[in-house]
Parts: sequence; structure tokens; C-alpha cells
Amino acid sequence: MPGIYFVLLITLFLPMVVLTSFIPYFTRQTESFGITVSEEVFHSADLKRMRKGYAVSNFVIQAILAVFAMAMTVRSSDSANVSAMWIMIYVLISIVTQFLTMIYFHKKMKKYKAERLTDMKMPQVKLTIDMNFRKQKLVISKKWYLIHVVLIIATFIFTLANYDLFPDKIVMQYDFQGNPTTIKDKTIGTVFMPVVMQIMMTLLFMFINTVIYRSKQQVDTEHPEVSLEKNRIFRLRNSVFNLFASLMLIMLFSFMQFQMLYPVDPVILATVCISVVVLILAGTGILYVTTGQGGSRVKSPVAPSSKPPRDDDQNWKLGMFYFNPQDPSLFVEKRMGFGWTINHARPLAWIIFGGIIGSIVLVSVLL
Repeated sequence: MPGIYFVLLITLFLPMVVLTSFIPYFTRQTESFGITVSEEVFHSADLKRMRKGYAVSNFVIQAILAVFAMAMTVRSSDSANVSAMWIMIYVLISIVTQFLTMIYFHKKMKKYKAERLTDMKMPQVKLTIDMNFRKQKLVISKKWYLIHVVLIIATFIFTLANYDLFPDKIVMQYDFQGNPTTIKDKTIGTVFMPVVMQIMMTLLFMFINTVIYRSKQQVDTEHPEVSLEKNRIFRLRNSVFNLFASLMLIMLFSFMQFQMLYPVDPVILATVCISVVVLILAGTGILYVTTGQGGSRVKSPVAPSSKPPRDDDQNWKLGMFYFNPQDPSLFVEKRMGFGWTINHARPLAWIIFGGIIGSIVLVSVLL
């Protein structure tokens, strides 16, 4: 079991170290650390050095944190609560240090643009919108989520039909070695918890699919057709991955429900969990490398442009937080990172975000 335990820790920590270190390489090629630049400038020697500097700095910091966290987690492997505490501490410190590293390079890039790219300051380009863009196939059909519905119904029927056979004590959590850590009395809530989580996750991933479809357009006025096609591919691939990741999690919860009644060997349990995590992380890595933010890594038939896109740096606080009261969009592409974020100036965006977090917390408390 210690071998699987170590593999699980590597599976959790290593992807965080690698993926967070290469974030600047996955962004749009018109944005550098949250600052608007031309594609030509993005590929300049100075910015290449800056990206490399971030990657090396972040990798070293995150690797040191990961090694320390792994050592403390392994050392406290006999206590699930202590091990979980060290992992939580690592995740929190990792997020904070990565955020601070991003801020440092954002300010460095902002200063570089002000001092070295003064010729880029040009009149604002008019915002371009393709009215036919959303008529294209941007995301997969929601009908694909019927697969999830079938699995949820099957899990529900299995649980209902065998309710009396479930033990009086239900194992709710395991440590990283497959040993039970949280055991609760048998109730409707504890027995049907995996089914409830399946429903919650399916609704959440369907909502994410809608966000992918409805998020704000970003069009390169110099090469509109190329940029729109890249953006279409970006959305569609994310939508497909969204389906894949959600299906893996739904299947995992079905397995967890089954093993509540028919417990499996801890090694098998750990192997299944690791396999799901590995598949999702591998898919994430492939998506990052082959697609990039906004389709930036999709091969393009046009040469890098020397003209900067529409400059709205003033709406991006610290290059990460979009705040534009004049923009009706609720969801926009991230500038630093991969995926989408909210327009922090729109109350409805906060309500939706708060509602999602609140629902997850409520279900956790009730169950």
C-alpha cells in the first residue's frame, strides 16, 4: 500500500507544479502576463526570457513546497486528518505563492510595456462582433449528458433496491491508504450521498457547457476569420473535455456507491481513484498543449501580427480580474490562466458564482 500511497501523492502534486509553471505559454499570443501586446512582441526575445523566468521561478518554488508537503504527508500517514491537513496547507500556500509570482511578473510586464513599447499606444480599435458566430457548432449538444442521466438513474435504482442490505455504519471517507476515516450511521442521506453528488456535478458541468457557449467573443480585427475559427475550436474542445471529465467523475461515484455495499480491496479502491485523476489530468495537459487559451496553440495560416489588438488593460485589475461595468458580458476568457472567469462588475455574475459555491456547501453540510 505505501507504493500506491506515494503514487497518489505524486499524481496530486506533480501536475500542479508543472501546469502552473507553464501558464504563460498557454495564454493568447496577444497577452503577456495580463498585458496586451502584439503577436510579434509576444514572440520577441525579451518576452521569451520573461516567460522562461516565470516558469523557472514558479517551478522551483512549487517543487520545494511539494517535496516538503509530501514529506510531511508521508510522515503523518498514520493519521488521515493530519495528512489531509498538510495537503490543504500545501494547496493554499501553492495558490498564494503562484498568485504572488504572477503579480510580480505582471508588474514587470506592465513596466516593460510602459518603457519599451510606447509605439504600441495607438487609438482604440472598435470592438468587432460576428453575429453568426453562435450559429456555429461551438459546444457539444446537452443531449450527450443523457449518458450521465442513465448512470445516475441506474445508481439510484441499485441503491433503492438494495437499501436494506446496506450496513448500519456507512464509510464516508478514506485516507490515502484506503483505510476508513469517517463512518456515519445509515440514513437516507448517507446512503444516497453519491447519487446526490452525481446530480450536483451533472448540473454543474452542464452549466459550464453553457458558459463556454455564451462567453464573450474575442475577435482579431486583422484576421477575423482565423481568430474566430481558433475560438470555435477552443470552445468545442473544452466542451468535449468537460463532458469527458464529468463522465469520469460520475462513473467514479457509481463505483463508490457500489463499494459501499460490496467493499473492495483498498489497493483496488486507490487504483481506481488514481486512474480517474490521471485520466483527467492527462486530458487537461493535452488540452493545454494542443489548444491553448482562446485556441492560441492551434496552427494558424497567418504570420504573427505586428499590430496590437484592442487594448482594454484598464479593465483587467492585476491582469487577472475583469471589472467592466459597461460590458454586459457575465463570462470572459481569462488573461492569465486557462478557461473563463466572471465580469466582477456584474452583480448577476457574483450571484451565480455564490449560488454554485453555496449549493456545494449546503449539500456537504446536509449530508
